Amino acid sequence: LILVVVARLYDLQIINGASYYQQSEKKLTRSVEVQAARGEILDRYGRELVTNRICYNISFDSVLFPEARKNELILELVEICNANGVEYVDTLPLEVGADGSVTLAESGETATNRFERWCTAIGVDSADPAAVFEKMREEYDVDPELTPEQARIVAGIRYELDLRSARIGLNISSYVFAEDIPTELVAVIKERDMPGVNIDTETVREYESSYAAHLLGVVGKIQRGDYEGLKDKGYELDDTVGNSGVEKAFEEWLRGKNGRKIEERDTAGKVTGIIYEEEPVAGSNIVLTLDISLQEAAEKSLASRIAEIKALGEAGSSLGSEDVAGGAVVVLDVNTFEILAAASYPTYSLESFYSDYSELANDATLPMYNRAFMGRYQPGSTFKMATAIAALETGAITVNTKITDRGIYTYYAPSYTPMCEIYLTQRGTHGTIDVIDALRVSCNYFFYEVGRLTGIEKMNEYAKLLGLGEPTGVELDESIGILAGKENREAAGKVWNSGDTIQAAIGQSDNLFSPLQLACYVATIANGGTRRSAHILKSIKTYDYSDTIYEEQGEVLSVLGADENNLRAVQEGMLAVSTSGSASAVFRNYQVQVASKTGTAQTGSGSPHGVFVAYAPYDDPQIAVAVVVEHAGKGSRIGVIARDVMDAYFRTDQSLGAIIGDGELVN
Repeated sequence: LILVVVARLYDLQIINGASYYQQSEKKLTRSVEVQAARGEILDRYGRELVTNRICYNISFDSVLFPEARKNELILELVEICNANGVEYVDTLPLEVGADGSVTLAESGETATNRFERWCTAIGVDSADPAAVFEKMREEYDVDPELTPEQARIVAGIRYELDLRSARIGLNISSYVFAEDIPTELVAVIKERDMPGVNIDTETVREYESSYAAHLLGVVGKIQRGDYEGLKDKGYELDDTVGNSGVEKAFEEWLRGKNGRKIEERDTAGKVTGIIYEEEPVAGSNIVLTLDISLQEAAEKSLASRIAEIKALGEAGSSLGSEDVAGGAVVVLDVNTFEILAAASYPTYSLESFYSDYSELANDATLPMYNRAFMGRYQPGSTFKMATAIAALETGAITVNTKITDRGIYTYYAPSYTPMCEIYLTQRGTHGTIDVIDALRVSCNYFFYEVGRLTGIEKMNEYAKLLGLGEPTGVELDESIGILAGKENREAAGKVWNSGDTIQAAIGQSDNLFSPLQLACYVATIANGGTRRSAHILKSIKTYDYSDTIYEEQGEVLSVLGADENNLRAVQEGMLAVSTSGSASAVFRNYQVQVASKTGTAQTGSGSPHGVFVAYAPYDDPQIAVAVVVEHAGKGSRIGVIARDVMDAYFRTDQSLGAIIGDGELVN
């Protein structure tokens, strides 16, 4: 028996000793999820808008993190990060002075709740910061020789690790000590003997354009309130998802399928081998209908014109408005209803969204608000085309009907006697005019009478066919708006009066629509009466662009079915606005014929909103444009924004006009 044992030991230690020693050094293994690359986002011409890049994060491996050296390694790591200007995650709401004084720091609701949860689990009063800190020093075995500031550093990092432990029971995402660190820091850490300190790689979003922030959106960790709806789809609590815009709307396509690998490590934590159990599958690429050059032109013009109007107002000019605020521009293809551009002002940077979030959230100008899709504004006189179409189609008037503007509308006298704008400001009238001239001069008196003759029910019937107060079908969040009428008024517990109809006829009363709805409305008029679903998705392609998975065609939502002569009269009225009406200063000598309409929407306080809608070319419509600027004073002041957009559109290099083909490289 002794000889057998000796022989076995000789085999283990002498003959195969080196092999077994090598195996023992690889005895530690762990299963690691491999993040799949998220799909990219491109504009209609294949120009990159959102891509991916590799970044490095610092995390801790609890298995390899030596208990005896934890505090020492934490201080060393923080020192390295500070020397390289790298911020690290520390949400402990305690401030410790050089004299050892401890106070509660201001923190958000989430950080406060976690702190109180920790205190409850440990058995210390969260309202006594000195007692909490003393308990932390005890719990985390903090060296009494450390300065108060050093002790606070150790406590903060150990607290973050503890929050994710079973004894606290928060079930929150794993602790990433520092994100997106520079490669120089990666080299420094790898050179040090820092067991349990990991350098992880992941892909993060890279923004190739500074425009279209409200449309593209951001990605971030799953919010606790959203997790319940996502966990059955294979999401983990610490996964990254689209939180807004296109990133959120097309999450199921953009998200890839994560893989899994087995890492073999030696006792020092060094990776000695990798075996893939499941390869990651990258997400699909999203091609948008946007033309990023047109988007840039829209955003620049919107910001520039608002600044000009404000400057004129502050200088005391009657051409400006001191309280001018935000605004929006939407540009549609009139035949496909593809969204070519949708700008909101003010805007923000996607690159620095999370670092700027607190400032953005508290900004009174609401820079995160997507005014183009979510804003609700009275249309003012831009609604008059809808009123005219309803009146013509129902026979309330014909294209030859003439109405005499008497300045003061007396049908409801003496209780209600609204005035035509020209009478109110100049004590004049527009004389006897037909529908084309009424649109050209925007005669309120004419449309008061036409609205009364048509009735609110018929006006709304045609307004809905034109898309006002109706969903546009866009894939992103949108406001449906309000179509003034008995139904809406009574739902609010109020009474609809006869006089309200004539106010609704000129775009006032309860009417509220988004700039996107206004663009769809004008596109429907321009193309002869077919309203399609607005969409920002053009196609979905495989990650390597080798195949097209899906192409968006849109759908017909309604057909106006208007008599050709009636619709032509409205279109001619819009053309007259550009040639001899309120937009003639902007478009009279323009390179293409433009049909347009200005609107001035009264508000409860401050200057009126400016509204402007147009399409071009008049004889072969291609694009529809809607512009709204809050408190601009008049719609005629913002027509120049639409002109800037048209400049960019009609001068676009047509060689860019084809979407990337299957298997083609993107430059």
